Amino acid sequence: MTTSTIPAELFLLLTNDAGRQDSTQFRKQALAAAAVVELTLREKVSLDEGRNPHVEVVDTASLDIAELDQALGALTELDGKRIKSVIGHRWMDLTEVIGVGWAAAGAIERKDGWFLTSWPTQDSSTEEELRTRLVAALTDPARRSLQDAILLEMLRALKIAHRILKNDIPGVSRRELDRTITELHVDSPATAAVRQIIDDMAAVITATQGTAAS
Repeated sequence: MTTSTIPAELFLLLTNDAGRQDSTQFRKQALAAAAVVELTLREKVSLDEGRNPHVEVVDTASLDIAELDQALGALTELDGKRIKSVIGHRWMDLTEVIGVGWAAAGAIERKDGWFLTSWPTQDSSTEEELRTRLVAALTDPARRSLQDAILLEMLRALKIAHRILKNDIPGVSRRELDRTITELHVDSPATAAVRQIIDDMAAVITATQGTAAS
C-alpha cells in the first residue's frame, strides 16, 4: 500500500485481530464515507450546496492508490447522486481492495471461508502505531493532523470511539472521550463538506438500524 489513507486506516480500526468487523456492522458504509471524505480533501469530488447534497466528480485522473481509485471510479458512475445513496451503494464497497492492500503490506492476511472472507492480523505494529498517533492527537494539538481528527470524529459518529480506543486510553470515560473529540479543532477549507459526509454516514447507519429493528 503506497500510503495510509483515511479509509485504509479506518479499516484497521474497525477490524479485530480475528479479521472480523469490530464494534460495528457497518464497516462497508464507514469505509465508503471515509473515501468520499478523502477524495473531497484531494479535490477529486465536491458537494453541492443543497440541504441533502449531491456528490459531483470534478477530476477523474488516477491517484495510483487502489482504494481511492476504485471509489473515484464508482463515484464517476454515480455522479450526481446524493451522499446517502453513494455511501450505501454496492459499488462503494472497498473492503476487498483495502484488505488486499494491507495483506500485501504484511499487516493482515486473507482467509476465505465458506461464506465470508476475514482479514486476521499478521503484524500488529501498523495498527499499534496508528493507535499511538490517535491517542497523541487527543492530548497534544501540536501532533494532531487533519487525518487524525477525521478518524476520531468518524469513530465518534459511529458511536464506537470508546469501544475501539478504551484500552489505549485507560481511565477515560465514553462521555469524556466523545467530548474531547468534539472539541478537536483542525482547520481545513473542506471542513463543512467533511462534516456533512460524516453526518450523512451516521444518518444512513441510524436509518438502517431502525429498519432492521422494525
